[in-house]
Formats: sequence, structure tokens, C-alpha cells
Amino acid sequence: MSMASRDEVRAKMAESLQHPVKKLQDDAILTDWVTDSMILVNMVIDLQEDFGIRLVQEDLKDVKTVGQLLAVFERKMSG
Repeated sequence: MSMASRDEVRAKMAESLQHPVKKLQDDAILTDWVTDSMILVNMVIDLQEDFGIRLVQEDLKDVKTVGQLLAVFERKMSG
């Protein structure tokens, strides 16, 4: 994923979570920002639609940080 694409995904995440994009650094823990798991689920659904990819539960099972989620999208978008 190019830097621009990674930034685009991060920007969409920030929009969905209603947090400033600058606070969503790679080491930011997703559950620190969101206590309701449905918000995270909706964010992932929105990202899938925006970027034309499909994720399965297995893709997300070990995702804890913004950087890990970006890496999943990177793999899906390049493969």
C-alpha cells in the first residue's frame, strides 16, 4: 500500500471513529478509542466498502492497534 493509501485508510478510520487523524498513530490501541465493539465493526464495514475489499474474522482476530489494522488492509489491497 502506498503512503497515500495508508493515509487514506487512516483518515477514513478517524472519520468513522470521530477522532483526529493525528491521534491514530500506528501504536494506538483501538479499544482505547472505542469501548463499544459495534462501532469498530461498523468502521471495518465502512472501510471494506470504501476500499473494495473483504475481510473475514480470521483477518482481524489478532488486531489490537491502528498499525495492525492498516497492515491487514495493506495485505488485502495488494493481494
